[in-house]
Amino acid sequence: MIAGLRGVGLPAAYVSGYLRTVPPPGKLRLVGADATHAWVVIWCGPERGWIGFDPTNACLVGSDHIITAMGRDYADVAPIDGVFTGQEGQRIDVSVDVEPIDDGPSAFG
Repeated sequence: MIAGLRGVGLPAAYVSGYLRTVPPPGKLRLVGADATHAWVVIWCGPERGWIGFDPTNACLVGSDHIITAMGRDYADVAPIDGVFTGQEGQRIDVSVDVEPIDDGPSAFG
């Protein structure tokens, strides 16, 4: 999507972050159900600014999209990057639980 937008002259960027999941009505939200996610932002001029599009979910970016990094492409903002040196058999477990603290607007929503 980014390449297509740039190909027609529209500035676009890759955004890495999290998407807060919303459970079906009457069901509890599962702890740990939130996962890394990515979407695209497009520069729509000084009056509109950057507008986010989530092509995976066919929607505009809203308050449930939480930004961790923005760059030219995935390589700029990979959620895990680097080199590990140490003993064999090392293991790391990471989990993220996204919960709203208020209903304020998102940076690109």
